[in-house]
Amino acid sequence: MNTIANTFAVTTAAPIAAYLSGAGLLVVLGTWIAYFARVPSGKVPIRPIGSIVLQCLGMGLAVTGLLQGPISGAVGVGVAAMAGLTLLMGALFLWLLTQRKTPVGDLKVAVGDQILAFSAQSADGSTFQSGELLGKRTLLKFFRGGW
Repeated sequence: MNTIANTFAVTTAAPIAAYLSGAGLLVVLGTWIAYFARVPSGKVPIRPIGSIVLQCLGMGLAVTGLLQGPISGAVGVGVAAMAGLTLLMGALFLWLLTQRKTPVGDLKVAVGDQILAFSAQSADGSTFQSGELLGKRTLLKFFRGGW
């Protein structure tokens, strides 16, 4: 009887684990798509609390799917792959949010304005300081990369 109960637990855990991991992946991917769809229009919120909550929810679903019990065979590999991808993408999204520096307020630059202090690494590896441009006529052109 104990063997029957274990077999039943393993066979019912497999679809539940697959559904949970798949749902977690869909939540994480959906959040990525919704967030980055707003980027071109500049309508990304300063504090994207909803995106953070959804990423954590998706990651939690993936972990719950993994914890449903030992699942063998192709279903187990699929569950582990979906859960692993969900956790990786969710963690990457949360890490990327910590790296962005959104300026507070409405930042606008006009011709003749003083340049804001910044530094950057040039192509040859040396550090460029914006203070080097003081007193010189300079055109700075910022563009988005296409990578």
